Amino acid sequence: MPDTIEIFEASKHYSNFLASFSSNSKLSVQSYNKTTIISEAIYFHICKMEYAGWRHRVDFKRGHKHPISDIFQDTIAFYLKAALPSDYSIEIEAKKGKTQTDIAVKWDNKYIFLIEVKTSIGWDRTGPAKKMDARIKELSINFNVPPENIIYIFEVHSNVSKDFSEKFWDKKQQKAKQRPTDLPYSKIFPLFNATDPYYWKYEKGFNRKENYKEISDDEIRKRAKCNIVTPIEEILNQITASTVSKIVDNE
Repeated sequence: MPDTIEIFEASKHYSNFLASFSSNSKLSVQSYNKTTIISEAIYFHICKMEYAGWRHRVDFKRGHKHPISDIFQDTIAFYLKAALPSDYSIEIEAKKGKTQTDIAVKWDNKYIFLIEVKTSIGWDRTGPAKKMDARIKELSINFNVPPENIIYIFEVHSNVSKDFSEKFWDKKQQKAKQRPTDLPYSKIFPLFNATDPYYWKYEKGFNRKENYKEISDDEIRKRAKCNIVTPIEEILNQITASTVSKIVDNE
């Protein structure tokens, strides 16, 4: 067998990559209110994977990089599983009847919280309002989960429209705004700003389709601290709060 074949170990690396999601390790987070360490970790890994996609696109002469939607979904599920107490469980692509949800959280063997995950809404730039209400009602009925415990997580705020983005992110001050309270935006939780280094600002004339920048882990970590739109810790608090309310309802 030619020596060059030994260089190609994609199946091995891919297998190891997927196996890493099956870890049962738990994070030692005492309070979700006092830290954004989980959010920063998610940003770091997603940014690193987006960056790897950019480098692959350039080095491999690929017109478009691989989509990251399923990886983002599994990364969110991984950290929810790692951060929540052991009496919670996470199901991905859970299905009830004809309805399937991206991430389902169970407690006491019952569904208590549902999360729809989006990296992009495709070409539907009219916004999520038209479809979300019907979708939430359908999920609520089929999974027997109250509508207030069904949310949408977006990777970034910038994949819908300028008006949508401005509801969550102050572009001039480069920081998150106070969360909107009106529907449907109160149901949407964009986690980050600028996770993809391909779209960061570079000097005029730089051709990002033909070149990529060398970006260090330290730079990504620094950006992680200031590019959080919605801390995942807030969502963890919502999940645990839904369990408390369920206990109270049953008393």
